[in-house]
Amino acid sequence: MINFSYNLSPILKSHLNKIELLRQKILLTPISPKTELRLRWEATINRVYWVMIFSKEKSINKTKVIKLINRQEKGKIRKEDQEILKYKKALDYIRENWLVSKKLVTVKNVLILHELACYGRFRSSQEVLKQLLDYLQKSPEHPVVQAAVAYIQIINISPFTLGNTQVASLLSYLFMYKAGYDFRGLVVLEECWHPDLVDSRGNLTPLLENLSKLLADQLEKTANMNLEIQPEQGAVLYPAEIGGFSTSFWELNDRQKEILTYLEQPDLTITNKKVQNLFKVSQITASRDLTRLVALGLLFAHGAGRSVYYTKV
Repeated sequence: MINFSYNLSPILKSHLNKIELLRQKILLTPISPKTELRLRWEATINRVYWVMIFSKEKSINKTKVIKLINRQEKGKIRKEDQEILKYKKALDYIRENWLVSKKLVTVKNVLILHELACYGRFRSSQEVLKQLLDYLQKSPEHPVVQAAVAYIQIINISPFTLGNTQVASLLSYLFMYKAGYDFRGLVVLEECWHPDLVDSRGNLTPLLENLSKLLADQLEKTANMNLEIQPEQGAVLYPAEIGGFSTSFWELNDRQKEILTYLEQPDLTITNKKVQNLFKVSQITASRDLTRLVALGLLFAHGAGRSVYYTKV
């Protein structure tokens, strides 16, 4: 049973209008492919880092997140650290399957998000989740309102024994990506929305005003930070180095570039074995190339073990 309400107050409408203008600015700003890759990669790192912070993971630090995502950690990965990789996998799932999608969001989709990103179990009623999703999609509001209501209600309902913060953030992304509001992959909801902000189960209007303002503020920073033009040459200067990596970190070798070229044909896939055969390299070298391309957000990985295959983003 739906036990909340909200209205599109003048304040909320003002924040949504600002978000629309900033979205246009972000989408239309010319950014070189390498710069966009760096900014999107940094956003991914920050998404994982902040959701771990707000889901009460005390020992996390950004260096660990970077090392895990880039598979630089040695030895067996602890269960709590595996959640970092799981959350990244869930983000990839949304980016691959929900960007500009006409599909309806179902309870099964929410359960998939939880399974991909978290541990724990479902402890609520599927009917409660279904009512929420039906409500959000019956007469769709602005995607940001849908995302914010989904976030608030997942936190309030807490349908899982573990991972409610992660699922709330992921479901918010899903609703925004579904409507094409990916902001070039540069928005970090986890940094501006967190569970401590959610303290109401009745009138959600003040919360929606607050969350939309926080998102608009972050988008404004994003829209104004991207590029710095060198007047005499018109050359793009990259933002400050991220995570201690030099600009060479984003350079691809010729083989990695050829893997991306090979996958330009729609619906084509590639495997570790195929890379070995195409380029006459070892299994380890092929694995390093593919892992690096996945970490940089240029490939999606599917399956597990020997059945893993890769597609281009």
